[in-house]
Amino acid sequence: MPDVEIVSVSRRGRPKGLEAGTWADQVQWAEGDALDTERPWRSLLEGDDVGVVSTLGAFGSTEKMYRTCGVANMELIRAAKEAGVRRFAFISVHDFRFPNFLLKGYFQGKRDAEQELFEQYPETGVALRPGFIYGSRDVGSGTLPLGIVGAPLGLLLKALPTRRLADIPILGAAFVPPTPVDVVGRAAARAALDPSIPGGIMDVWSIAEYGKRP
Repeated sequence: MPDVEIVSVSRRGRPKGLEAGTWADQVQWAEGDALDTERPWRSLLEGDDVGVVSTLGAFGSTEKMYRTCGVANMELIRAAKEAGVRRFAFISVHDFRFPNFLLKGYFQGKRDAEQELFEQYPETGVALRPGFIYGSRDVGSGTLPLGIVGAPLGLLLKALPTRRLADIPILGAAFVPPTPVDVVGRAAARAALDPSIPGGIMDVWSIAEYGKRP
């Protein structure tokens, strides 16, 4: 893919702790809330060849999860369509086939957002469905190295027919391969910018393929 200008929008803007002189200086950091009905961030969606990647999601109460995973994403999808954005990539979640009551707000929100995505972007909307995403996660003043668990588990599962085993209700969740965060990032970037990527669902195994380094 060609070099692109990257704009990150979140309620906090530039995260604390990102040192100057690093990759973070190549990103334009902006503050914005997808649930702000005034949409002060809408101008960031305007322009030629704009692609959007939404990573909106949260855990908490059922109401909070549905509002963040569902309502906020649906609002952003509609705003992007109105602004003329051509492609939209949405980080959803693998269908683990859990009982409906388990994390209902989270999973129902993601699925409703997917439905809105495909209504607004039937040909150029991509819903990425990763399972466990691992990398380094900031927690308070420290860092949680999720790769300690994710990387060995991923190597172990490579020896198994995970596509077939993952279809087993409930128990199949243990066979869904974990994905490095950088792989998900590359796959999402391609989904948002590369016209050769078809619209629709990008499952865990497709994410691994599309997210390979060039």
